[in-house]
Amino acid sequence: MIELTTIANCPFQPSDGVVCALGFFDGVHRAHQRIIQTCCERAKQRGGVSVVFTFQNHPSDVLQPNAPTPLLTPYALKKRWIETLAPDYLVAVPFTKELSQTRAEQFIQQSLIDCFHAREIVIGFNFTFGRNREGTPEALKQKTPAAFEHVTIIEPMSHNNEPISSSRIRQSVKNGDLDHSADLLGHTVQIAGSVVQGDLRGRSIGFPTANIDYSNQLLPPNGVYGVRVMRNQFDAEPVWGVMNIGVVPTFKDTPQRTVEIHLLDFNDDLYNEYLIVDVLMNIRAEQKFDGPQQLITQIHADIAAFRQWIINNN
Repeated sequence: MIELTTIANCPFQPSDGVVCALGFFDGVHRAHQRIIQTCCERAKQRGGVSVVFTFQNHPSDVLQPNAPTPLLTPYALKKRWIETLAPDYLVAVPFTKELSQTRAEQFIQQSLIDCFHAREIVIGFNFTFGRNREGTPEALKQKTPAAFEHVTIIEPMSHNNEPISSSRIRQSVKNGDLDHSADLLGHTVQIAGSVVQGDLRGRSIGFPTANIDYSNQLLPPNGVYGVRVMRNQFDAEPVWGVMNIGVVPTFKDTPQRTVEIHLLDFNDDLYNEYLIVDVLMNIRAEQKFDGPQQLITQIHADIAAFRQWIINNN
């Protein structure tokens, strides 16, 4: 897969037979996967090139800067999941104020026709684009056959009789239902970010932790979780760990949530590394202890519980 981060100087030609999938694809859940897979299949059928077009950041970053939508997948994760579906190109551009003012007709002409030379479009039933969301799948379909040979609209999908959508998955993650979230996603719930300086409190009680800069990612409820961690690369050798999400009530009282991970049987320095975290199980809710010794005893119990889960599930 070739990644492009601008539509300027796109390499596509009319003879490439481009099939383009459009969407934000937060979570790259089962329905998103169907859209991208259909794009790739249509491109292969016509001997053409498959292109996935998306944004690096959520449009709410620009349209609702005081309350942006928390992400299921930051761009690095989204790129990785899209890559597993093997499109030829990923075109991922920043969503900007200027782009938010682009009319739907202008986007169709300048991007899809003039830059991509798209012959076919694949889009989800509820995807909108252009200023004030004026662009719709039906509007694209009306462009056939003058602009596009075919527009495929992927209808709503369900899994186990439940509709699949990013908003539904976000609610499930908020509720802490990891198994349900993973069922709808088609993969584990993940958190990713760089390791940043923390309070070093974990080291002082014998459990050094890596603090993750999770930015605007959606987090499960405060609590302790069993996790699998990859360092810097998605195909890196995984390391088991126990993660705490919360406000560390035993030591301080602040509304700022932190994500801290203690890796099992691991001693290397992790500062400035990028960690990809599979959230596998909920061990317990966050709680306040009377002091460090009571917390230490509980951490030992948390680790023992997760080690047993590993034995039972591997």
